[in-house]
Amino acid sequence: MTISELEDKLPNGFHDSYIVSVAMDFLAGTCRIELDVDYDDPDPDTLRRMKLQLKDVHLIALGPQDPSSSFSPAGTVWVDGSATTEEIFPNLESYRKNAPQGTFFYSFFLRDANTYMHLAAKEALFEDV
Repeated sequence: MTISELEDKLPNGFHDSYIVSVAMDFLAGTCRIELDVDYDDPDPDTLRRMKLQLKDVHLIALGPQDPSSSFSPAGTVWVDGSATTEEIFPNLESYRKNAPQGTFFYSFFLRDANTYMHLAAKEALFEDV
């Protein structure tokens, strides 16, 4: 399953979500992203903690922070999910061409830092919290 397919199962996708942590295990080729997700609760301020597990990770890239942003690494990071495009990730087609067959690409826009985190992997799933 891809991140986009998982996102489609969420009432609001990853819109207005918050990344709590990112842990990359380079030896195992896995990445775990812990998020607080708006799960369409009657109370719009109610978030649900979810763990996104990526397997067979081939890329994790964090763009430079906008120097004028108010990003603070001492809290959660406000994000929106996004399809990865050439516009937001230059040379994407070169990465796609060189990635193993079955690799998907996905991006999170880090709103407070005004930059993107780009990911490429072969499998995504939600872990129980």
